[in-house]
Amino acid sequence: MRMERPWCRIAGVNGFHFTKKNNMSLLTFLEPTHLFQTIVLALSIFNLVTFLWLAFTVWLNGNRQAWIARLGVVGLGFSAFFFFVHALLIASPLSYTISQDFLWRLLWLPAICVPYIWFAIGLHYAALINQNWRRRRPALLLSSGILGCLLLVLLILYRSTFTFVGTVRLLAYSDLYEDTHAGLFSPTVLVPVLFLCYVTFCAIGPWFTPGRVKRVMSALGGFIGRRVKQYMQGPEKGAGSEIGGDKKIPGLGRVLSAAFWDDPTDVELLQEPVLSWHLARPGLFLAALLMVGLTTILGIVGIWSIVDWFEYRQHGAHTLPASLPLETIPLHLLVLDTIAAGAVALIILLVGYSIVRHGVLIERPLARRGFFGQWRGIVIVATTVAIFIVLLVDFTHSTLGSLLLITSLATGAYALFTWSSYTAHDRYIALLGPFIRSTNLRHWLNTDLQRTEQGLEDLFFHLCQDVLAVKFARMTVMAGSVRRIFSYRWPLEAKEQFMYTVPAFAPGNGIDEMSDRGNRAPARVSINIDGQPMICWVLPIYDELGLVAMLYLGPRQDGGAFTDEDMDLAHACGQRILDTLGDHEAMQAVAALLRRRIVDVKLLGAQHRRILHDDILPQMHLALLRLETLRAILGADKQTKESTTPPEEVLNDVVERISDAHRRLASMMRATAPSAPHRLEREGMMSAIHTMLEQDFQLAFDEVEWRVSEETANCIDEVTPPAIAELIFAAVQEALRNAARHARGSDVHRRLRLTLKASCDRIDPHLEVIVADDGVGIISASSSTSGTGGGLLTHSALLAIAGGSLTIKSAPGEGVTVRIFLPAESLR
Repeated sequence: MRMERPWCRIAGVNGFHFTKKNNMSLLTFLEPTHLFQTIVLALSIFNLVTFLWLAFTVWLNGNRQAWIARLGVVGLGFSAFFFFVHALLIASPLSYTISQDFLWRLLWLPAICVPYIWFAIGLHYAALINQNWRRRRPALLLSSGILGCLLLVLLILYRSTFTFVGTVRLLAYSDLYEDTHAGLFSPTVLVPVLFLCYVTFCAIGPWFTPGRVKRVMSALGGFIGRRVKQYMQGPEKGAGSEIGGDKKIPGLGRVLSAAFWDDPTDVELLQEPVLSWHLARPGLFLAALLMVGLTTILGIVGIWSIVDWFEYRQHGAHTLPASLPLETIPLHLLVLDTIAAGAVALIILLVGYSIVRHGVLIERPLARRGFFGQWRGIVIVATTVAIFIVLLVDFTHSTLGSLLLITSLATGAYALFTWSSYTAHDRYIALLGPFIRSTNLRHWLNTDLQRTEQGLEDLFFHLCQDVLAVKFARMTVMAGSVRRIFSYRWPLEAKEQFMYTVPAFAPGNGIDEMSDRGNRAPARVSINIDGQPMICWVLPIYDELGLVAMLYLGPRQDGGAFTDEDMDLAHACGQRILDTLGDHEAMQAVAALLRRRIVDVKLLGAQHRRILHDDILPQMHLALLRLETLRAILGADKQTKESTTPPEEVLNDVVERISDAHRRLASMMRATAPSAPHRLEREGMMSAIHTMLEQDFQLAFDEVEWRVSEETANCIDEVTPPAIAELIFAAVQEALRNAARHARGSDVHRRLRLTLKASCDRIDPHLEVIVADDGVGIISASSSTSGTGGGLLTHSALLAIAGGSLTIKSAPGEGVTVRIFLPAESLR
């Protein structure tokens, strides 16, 4: 058998053919043994970097209080340590040295611990989805732990047998020359078999249970049976049955997937971290299959080597071809190691994707899109670093151990940089929270100017102190009518003198270019504080109406300069404050419109009283006079039997006048329900609504059903602010007015029933008021009335601004139901 030519080792790596200058040629580099050794070393370094980055990422960004996150960090750290030692062993020459055997035995700890940790993590997440795993998990963990400890004890007891060189000779040449008396059940044979069984069991334990295998085999048999049956029926019958309504047979992959995954499939009902595991399972299952395939290949090679060794002993072949000392790892073992390291690289890509994309082991939400970008970056960087190191070792003979330590430290530093950038991003988002959150416009329906000013002062203080970190600042508002100046530690003795404009932050000097970015051209102003000149930046803020504010920013706390991002951020936050001012002014305008609406209702009631006094009452008085005339005529007729005016004519005239007055009174009563906001303060909202029903709408409805208990009325009065109560009162009044005016349609004698009910809860404060009638409905009423529903639309908009809602439900002939609802947030 051709032996490998001896290689020399310089600075800790396999070198090339020994020469005095030790220069490597291209042919030497491309030799199969050296080339595969280089590829294995590169893959090992790649795995080291990626595992180490994932370990740092899970520890820095994960929930450190969760034991599964800590266990994941330990598992990923052990994996990185495994490939650190693996790289050193691959790069070192084969020799019986203490350091090499120490590294080989040090490799046993991660080789046994990592599969067990993988097994424990898989069982943890499987138990979250399926309750059956919770009962199985203790026994499975105990059995696999006992097997792993047994392996570790056997390896320690027989450490003189399982050396690095001896293992290589066994796998390469089926040579157990250090243990010539080994039997079938000796530790030399038993330990490799137990190790392969242990790794395989830990890899597939959370996935391939007997029940799942049985279901998959049953589903596979059923699918084959259906296909055979369909084939035996022929294409014509199969097509006919499908047309006749039989369901289409699903594909093989769908059938096997439905049989394999016995967990709940309602993804929308899952919560974190169960949802993350559910989404990550396909990738992790593929990683488990790769692990099974890898251990299967290693098992086949190991068992084959042991069988060959027994055959050599049977035939008495004591002198093996590999009895000479080995100096390099044989080529076929390097190829096998390349396949194994490549499979682990694919496994780590799948595991890393599950961690950064779905948050497995992190145990808390992450900016997963950004972390996925970082994961792609670390894969590219790890590949580049691995190639660079192996080439550097080959061509410059640098010490591999030192390079691996430097690479590990650089990986940790890169992980720290990634973590700090995202924590800074989260902190920045938290600082901008007050500008992003809702401004709670419903609180401003009280038109409390002092409260609004205080809120904007707090917002400006937060911008200057926390976001921009300036020593002092001021914003002068040139538009609006609320407040003109907001100050943050602005010195009273500051004297402003414009020095010169600095266009550094402007995109250009042209007017058009500055207009495209909102005319945000900052300038500098010199101010004197205690006799010392200081620089203050001035930032104009524009909107569609022109210049609306000027923002003055003093020096930063750290003495640094403002950047483009700082100016853009200051402009955006200042614009947000101005928008808040504009929103408040809009709310004041809406409140003014509401008050005007109330005044209009009062004027309308006064107008109706004037019509009653000036028109209707004189007609009724004239009708009474005519009746008195008729009575006098009838009395005179008894004496004279003669009359100048026929009694029938007088009677008809009286009836006509009284009928006209009755119609006008009824129409006015239906149309008029004067507002009474003073009742809210005196009686409370529900009592005021009840009084309004009894007095203002007494003749508008034939029957009124009041479904509001005294306890509910007291609860409503306790939890409802005065401004909200006025809104609800006006909306109920409008709903009653619409029902009185339009619910009868064209039939003025139609019987009309009104129902008013309300509900309230002190524990979870909310308010609901329902006004319903059994009239003709909106669609039927629209054909015979002139109502547009604009009043309810106005009240609906006002209630929406307050955080509530007003909904209308109607159908022809089934009446109208108006529902007013305000949640707890609107009542605070």
